[in-house]
Amino acid sequence: MIKTMAVYKDGTHAFDVSIEELNSEQIDWVWVDFGKPEKEEIDLLKTQFHFDEIAIKHCVSYKERPKMDYYDGYRFIILQSLQENMEQAEIDLFLSHKYIVSFCWEESNAIQIVWNKLKGLKSIKGIKPERILYHICDEIVDKFFPIVQKIEDDIEEIDELGSNSDLSMIDGIKTQLSKLSKVRKTVKPTKDLIYRILNSTHVEIDKETTKKLRIVYDHLVKLIDDIADNREMANDIRESYISTNSHKMNKTMKMLTSVSIVFMPLTFIVGVYGMNFVHIPELQLKYGYYYCWVIMLLIVFGLVMWFKKKDWF
Repeated sequence: MIKTMAVYKDGTHAFDVSIEELNSEQIDWVWVDFGKPEKEEIDLLKTQFHFDEIAIKHCVSYKERPKMDYYDGYRFIILQSLQENMEQAEIDLFLSHKYIVSFCWEESNAIQIVWNKLKGLKSIKGIKPERILYHICDEIVDKFFPIVQKIEDDIEEIDELGSNSDLSMIDGIKTQLSKLSKVRKTVKPTKDLIYRILNSTHVEIDKETTKKLRIVYDHLVKLIDDIADNREMANDIRESYISTNSHKMNKTMKMLTSVSIVFMPLTFIVGVYGMNFVHIPELQLKYGYYYCWVIMLLIVFGLVMWFKKKDWF
């Protein structure tokens, strides 16, 4: 579906303008949105707007990393947004001082929000295509914050479970680290893209829009810091859990080793006097059986006391 908006030189604007009317000399600039386009609509990128085939190919080939390319008379910008299910959604923009053309395989919440905001304005005077770019970027970045916050809450919840958790705790941490990695792979390139837009001599942006884009850039920097902090917290929880379990295992192994050592001399004694030799002098003692038990009990008592002193029990 194609949506259109035209801003006329007299300051008025109109929505749902036909494609044929977009070339009118009375129009200052236009916004054309390709949402879930059909093949014949995609063909308009070349026949109506005469965009470069390479840029069109980038639109059609899903998914590309956030970036900006320069072409004769316009810039081609690729943005990535994140859904609540952590799926990426690509937004492609063709930007010049005469138009902004957005292209999405799926309907974009960011595009729809900005579109509805413009529809609610009585006048769009003073707004240029670069300002639309800012609003789209702002909406995309705003959606990153609740995602990162949700991951942080989940990590803190896992941390609160603490010693009451089992191996599922490791699986939970792995899941959150995987989510953080996905978010970072979207946020970091977006940050680099905004930085490039702000410092590019090929993109003409007014001071007000530049100021707003710098705020978006600052938000992305904060997101990168939050992601790093959450990754560190998740790794600390994982390391703490592994360390605690290793300590418990060491104590268990120490206990089992102590028990084994206690039974070693007993096994030796029982083995010696269990041999089938005829002449074993001690076997002829009247109270030899009881002496043997006393010796074995003394050995057990001595080893147990020694292990307690060494804090093995």
